Amino acid sequence: MENFQTNVVKPKTSFTVNETEYLLIDSNFETELDNSIKSVNDYINNNHGKGKSNQEQDSLYLESQKLWKEFAKNLKDAKYNFYLNQDQLNFLTDLVLTKLEYDVNTVFFAIELKSMFDEMKSTKLKNSTDMACHKLNATEITYLYHLISKHNVKGLNKSAILFSEILLKIGDISKVFNYYDTTGKNLSTDIQDWVATFEESVIKEERKPKTIEAQVLPNN
Repeated sequence: MENFQTNVVKPKTSFTVNETEYLLIDSNFETELDNSIKSVNDYINNNHGKGKSNQEQDSLYLESQKLWKEFAKNLKDAKYNFYLNQDQLNFLTDLVLTKLEYDVNTVFFAIELKSMFDEMKSTKLKNSTDMACHKLNATEITYLYHLISKHNVKGLNKSAILFSEILLKIGDISKVFNYYDTTGKNLSTDIQDWVATFEESVIKEERKPKTIEAQVLPNN
């Protein structure tokens, strides 16, 4: 049986601060996504259509698409944990609500996220080591990055440090999302390669899984 599987290096899905672990994606979302990936890989690696009727081949293909669409739904529904301390919250909300200038390409992103920024602004933490968790989907993370990515800070002051910390937090989340997004695209390609072997004239050499690094920042 050919091995249809393209691997992407999975990034860390948590980080530790003061011996406390923080999850970038809740375990229920991570488990659903990982199980969906396994279901597709297991199906196309343990079933074949060569020598079967057109109806049987169609059934195999439709089942693979059903499994892939389940993965795609899980990816769309997933929420990511965006942790900010009080200084980071204050910097970010002040930036997006009062300082940034918006043009035709960004104003609608900002409006769509305004309720989230208002909630952040109202957050009051007890001490400087506490972090508030805001749950964002991939679209919201991407919008947020586009809004603040063109901001400039002058000098290596506290604002510059806070800005860099927020960008790094967005980058950590984007690594997780892009891992799953890239894996989903590879699964789609693997399914098409698998379907091609249904034809009697197609002989596909067994291949070792190829490893690809996930992107760091959100897709444009």
